[in-house]
Amino acid sequence: MESTNNSTKIKKCAGKDNLQRLNYLYQACNAIATENETNHLASVMYSNLAVAISKKAVQRMDIEVKRTICKGCRSLLLAGITCKVRIKKKRSIWTCTKCHTAKVFPVQCPDYVPWNLQEESVVETLQYK
Repeated sequence: MESTNNSTKIKKCAGKDNLQRLNYLYQACNAIATENETNHLASVMYSNLAVAISKKAVQRMDIEVKRTICKGCRSLLLAGITCKVRIKKKRSIWTCTKCHTAKVFPVQCPDYVPWNLQEESVVETLQYK
């Protein structure tokens, strides 16, 4: 018989393998994009695959990761390398150099932190082995 002691139970993460795969694909995409411009298509393929996996697994991507992927061509947006960053009238405008799609982010007070990065938004932190 198995003992069901609550203190020894380890919680399992739903979709842990998907999270690990998304993490790996984003890191590979970032490494290839910063390496040189000739491997641009491989970088786009990795970011496209990461977005497709997150949709298929119904797994939300982190806001910082989401903001660095172009909505037009799905290339990785790296300031000065694959996109131009301009600040005009309290807005930060990121323009992709490949497809010229612009992402506009409001520039609010310097202390602004998105909700999912605030301490109040965290309900529980799980430790995995």
